[in-house]
Amino acid sequence: MFNEKIKPPLVLTLICLIACGLLVAAYEATYTDTTGVITDKLTAGLTELYGSADGFEMLKNDDGTVLTYEGVTSVLWDGENAAFEITTDGYSTGGLHVLVGVSPNGAVSGVSIMTIGETPGLGTKVQNPDFLAQFRGVRYSDTVTEEAAPVKAKAVWGTKAEIKSLEADKQLSGGSASGFTLDAVTGATYSSNGMYTAVRTALAAYENMGMDAYFAPTLGHKENPVSLTIPEETKGADE
Repeated sequence: MFNEKIKPPLVLTLICLIACGLLVAAYEATYTDTTGVITDKLTAGLTELYGSADGFEMLKNDDGTVLTYEGVTSVLWDGENAAFEITTDGYSTGGLHVLVGVSPNGAVSGVSIMTIGETPGLGTKVQNPDFLAQFRGVRYSDTVTEEAAPVKAKAVWGTKAEIKSLEADKQLSGGSASGFTLDAVTGATYSSNGMYTAVRTALAAYENMGMDAYFAPTLGHKENPVSLTIPEETKGADE
């Protein structure tokens, strides 16, 4: 009698709790703010990149909507430093939600990962500080190749056998004429290329928008002054 009366409500309650938990997790992983408010997540990212979020504002169009571009969800600006909010595909669709900082000289100042939906233990390794550090100082010109050749991926954090296997499968593709080399995480080429795509998207936006002059206080800015087309990154085997 006890089981007949108590067990069904308990099971139903458990199912509801699990469903709610999954909904919250999905919301956190996919939510993108379009109100122009600098969220706690963005504040944390700015603080990681620049030590503080003070003075930053989210750029908007003349009609008050958030200024966006292809691949760029929002642009944060303090009159000197810029940060580009980008959601891009890794192994998972939209699996990388990052903030890419660009300093006044047009070089990457850092990358902050706000949320990541990649395979645990593989794609999530792109959060490793050593992996992210390779992007610091990279400029737009470093990501441009004479023949639009794919970036070379040197597998790191892998055994010699794993690297040899990747080379045999031709997963380590041609080099960049500019000299920049992406050190990809072994077994996580999609995720590694996704991070590179995010960085290149931010640099292309900075370059095409002419941040130093275009957003000078006396000039203001106009609605979507440029249209960005970022070539799709060549993908190799991943998780």
